[in-house]
Amino acid sequence: MALSDLSLPVLVIIFLAIFVLIGIHPALQRTVSRIRGLIQSVVRTKAPISPELEDVHAEMFVEQQGSEQMNDFENIVLRRLAQAGGKTLTRKQLNASLLFDQANLNKTLQSLNRRGLVLVKISKLLGLRFTLSDDGRRYALEQGYLMQIHVNKGPLG
Repeated sequence: MALSDLSLPVLVIIFLAIFVLIGIHPALQRTVSRIRGLIQSVVRTKAPISPELEDVHAEMFVEQQGSEQMNDFENIVLRRLAQAGGKTLTRKQLNASLLFDQANLNKTLQSLNRRGLVLVKISKLLGLRFTLSDDGRRYALEQGYLMQIHVNKGPLG
């Protein structure tokens, strides 16, 4: 049966069906790629080497818990939060320029939160967001991560 033998309503329905399929194709591709990513992450977590990879930097956090000195990861994250200019950042925004793995970023944020240098804000719409606490802002000023402008008032001011 040739396409020209079909009636006009059938041709319109076929055209609309193809048009809808073309329209939802990108959404289907994104869904399939997310499913593949989830499957790959499950496979990766069951790999025998994954526990070792998660604890590559664990000794840095274990050593530093009792001391006042911060490790490099904490300094880098604190500097990034200071550069945000008082804005709250999500994990993704925070990690965009840092490129830490998720386990490392989580341990760093937990450590900074325990020290009282980072505030965690919970939003139903936006999820967890991070910003400097007052102590964190003070520490960032001491370390030179933030610039402070002093205004000198002269005899006229």
